[in-house]
Amino acid sequence: MMILLVRINLVICQVAFCLGLFGQPSSNPFLRPGSKKPVPPSVVRQAPPPPAPIPRNPNLEFRGYFKYENEWNFAIFDKSKNQGIWLKKGESFDEGKIEIIDFDPQLHEVRLKGGMKLVLKDSDKTVLAVPSGQAVPSKKPNTTITPPPNARTIPPPRRR
Repeated sequence: MMILLVRINLVICQVAFCLGLFGQPSSNPFLRPGSKKPVPPSVVRQAPPPPAPIPRNPNLEFRGYFKYENEWNFAIFDKSKNQGIWLKKGESFDEGKIEIIDFDPQLHEVRLKGGMKLVLKDSDKTVLAVPSGQAVPSKKPNTTITPPPNARTIPPPRRR
């Protein structure tokens, strides 16, 4: 038991000696005195906080606008409800969730409450068929049967 304790003490002393030699950085004897300047502490800057996400509703479309009596009117269409509405600046729709705050006529952009922006939807350049108010005469079906050129004709029945 005593020999075991001596060996453990010897190992501990060896470890302490090695840490004393190699644990501290030694100076280079080949450098001139004062040539090694202390390294300035590194400045760690915190990253700026990320900007708040812009809320987007892919179901809303800005489909048109016009100005009447110095007041802008905007067509907003909700694709999920298949419903559109004309709103003025300051009016709300969908229980107050959609409210027009501002409009930029150069960019054709409407800003809604909550930071959401809608850009005017580009036309798909298609022409829709519009029913007219006038009746179109229907063509009568061809009821006469034309016989082939070499066919014999049957005389009509005689009446007495």
